[in-house]
Amino acid sequence: MRLVMKFLLVNPWIADTSAYNFWLRPLGLYRLAEWLHERGAEVSLLDCLSPFPAPGKFKKQKLAPSALPEGVPKAFGFYGIGEGEFLRRLEGAGRIDAVLVTSALSYWYPRALRAIELARSRLPGVPVVLGGVYPTLWPAHAEEMSGADYVIRGPLAKNSPKLAEILGLPEEPVREAKKWYELSLHDGAAYGAIRTAEGCPFSCTYCASNLLSEKYKPRKVSDCVEELSALAGFGVREIAFYDDALLVDAKNRFLPLMREVKKRKLPLAFHTPNGLHARFLDSEVAEAMAENNFLTIRLSLETVNEERQSQSGGKVTAPITKAAVENLLKAGIPPERIGVYLLMGLPGQTSEEVEESIRFVKGLGVRPWLAEYSPIPGTPDFDKVLASGLLPPDIDPLWTNNSLYFWKYSGLPVEEAQRLKRLSRM
Repeated sequence: MRLVMKFLLVNPWIADTSAYNFWLRPLGLYRLAEWLHERGAEVSLLDCLSPFPAPGKFKKQKLAPSALPEGVPKAFGFYGIGEGEFLRRLEGAGRIDAVLVTSALSYWYPRALRAIELARSRLPGVPVVLGGVYPTLWPAHAEEMSGADYVIRGPLAKNSPKLAEILGLPEEPVREAKKWYELSLHDGAAYGAIRTAEGCPFSCTYCASNLLSEKYKPRKVSDCVEELSALAGFGVREIAFYDDALLVDAKNRFLPLMREVKKRKLPLAFHTPNGLHARFLDSEVAEAMAENNFLTIRLSLETVNEERQSQSGGKVTAPITKAAVENLLKAGIPPERIGVYLLMGLPGQTSEEVEESIRFVKGLGVRPWLAEYSPIPGTPDFDKVLASGLLPPDIDPLWTNNSLYFWKYSGLPVEEAQRLKRLSRM
């Protein structure tokens, strides 16, 4: 009799200059776990970012100077559990037929590689599969550097036959589907995350969503309600929406979902760390947010420069953002819960443009959240920066980390960047 195949899913550490837990959850691995279960396998999860409170800082683990890539600031480190704890969990996983490692952001790849290295050292002969953002955006680099036996590029839906062949599983499901939280994967944390749709219907020049996901595909509202209800039953009290376009078709998706949450009296608070499309945040949506305890609301503006807005896709303008903020405030949402994302370090952007954007948002009575820009491989913006000669064609993915890229390539003096950050916080 053939033994049931067992797979270990690994969510690696963060590799960065800082790391804050904005309700992060390995949603891609959860979906993979469901896929594996349908094909008759057993799954376990080794999450290097659990357990840590949210919102809050991840624990920083120092790297030896010799382990730092050349030119990277000493502040760089890795975040999450210690390597000793990683090894204890790895050894406690029992018999494993394959290890499947993800990578949430491409410039965090050094810790994905470290997870692969440690898995190989303790589980000799067990194949390792690497997937996620890093091999999707940097396939050649991942093939050469990762040490994985197999590298998967793109979303699971596009790679189902290939992955089934690699793992020796049937291509089609052989048993009834179960949700990830029915597979004993919830870690007991009081926070969770959800996507109400896969992908994004827009094509902004700076975004790689269409490379990382299948075409835009909303989930059934009833399925989302059941997931929220189940998580509440596990003791989850805060939920982050990680949709790329949460408010698209709000009348048929977001609003019915919120009505059902209210009807069931689910004891949940909500956060939207991904920037919302201000264009779709009308008074009805704002009122639904006020009624359903939205504690964190972030809008995406990037800049008030109209020409730059048009060049990047034209999804938002300053007047549209102003109207959205006014709707939220009129609905009774406290201004401290509302923030607007802005970027600095965009190609050709002046500090005056950034300051104008900051002052515009502050004039609305809410806080600007200023982030450093970095281009994402596979996007028109990245191709444009490469063509300009600003970046070397063989750039290490690590340097597309927004903090490192900004420091090395933006051209904005550090002192000026610090002044703008102080202004945004005042």
